[in-house]
Amino acid sequence: MPTEVIIFDKSYKLECAPNDEGNLHAAATALETKYREARLAMPRLESERVAGMVALNLSLEFAKLEQQLKALSAERVQEKNQNLQLIHQLTNDIEAAIAAK
Repeated sequence: MPTEVIIFDKSYKLECAPNDEGNLHAAATALETKYREARLAMPRLESERVAGMVALNLSLEFAKLEQQLKALSAERVQEKNQNLQLIHQLTNDIEAAIAAK
């Protein structure tokens, strides 16, 4: 089902899954906000160049977040492995204590 968003004072009808509609509107609002902020900061710059700068800045933010997510995921894997090692060691210690009785 098409959903309508407004970006740079233009209306767009886009197809998206029903569960993505809220995200699509949030993305359009964020883009519009960044565009307006950039427009105020660079009033003499052509609209296309402002849009390009906004797109580049959003892409940079996305890349940074993606990198942070990868780092967090790697940390979680490391923590999981450490926990598994600890469980294995505790299991061995318990088995040794039981066998010693």
